[in-house]
Amino acid sequence: VEYTIGSPCDYAVALCYFENDEQLVPIELDDPLMDDIFPVAEGIIEDEFGEELVLLRTPQTLTLVGELEENDDDEDDEDEDFDEDMEESEEEVEILVSFEEDGREYHLVRLLDPVLLVGKGGNENTRILLSPEESDIVMPKLEQMFMNYQED
Repeated sequence: VEYTIGSPCDYAVALCYFENDEQLVPIELDDPLMDDIFPVAEGIIEDEFGEELVLLRTPQTLTLVGELEENDDDEDDEDEDFDEDMEESEEEVEILVSFEEDGREYHLVRLLDPVLLVGKGGNENTRILLSPEESDIVMPKLEQMFMNYQED
């Protein structure tokens, strides 16, 4: 089987909330909570940015279509202390929009680490994304191949 690795052409984003005001928890795409929160976030993006940005519920990750303004260098300096405290397993994110719904604060965050999508053969111009079961088998092998390549 031939596999193809790609990444979203738009900004990969996630809807999250803070658990116990400490840990940022992403809402999984298949979580029923996503069905409730996504339309709210989609409406807020539309109200705030009009046609400049559009939030989409795409396979494997939410995406934001449009152009985001880049951060100033001053903000990057403030994040340095936060970065040092991050554990290796934590992903780096940028909070884009925050809103409250049903008494809980939610955040739309931009994923700063690359999001890799793995597909297998389809027709000439398309690929089929791996199922969760296939991903559990293939991804560790790809990660090992990548690590071996980096070591060489």
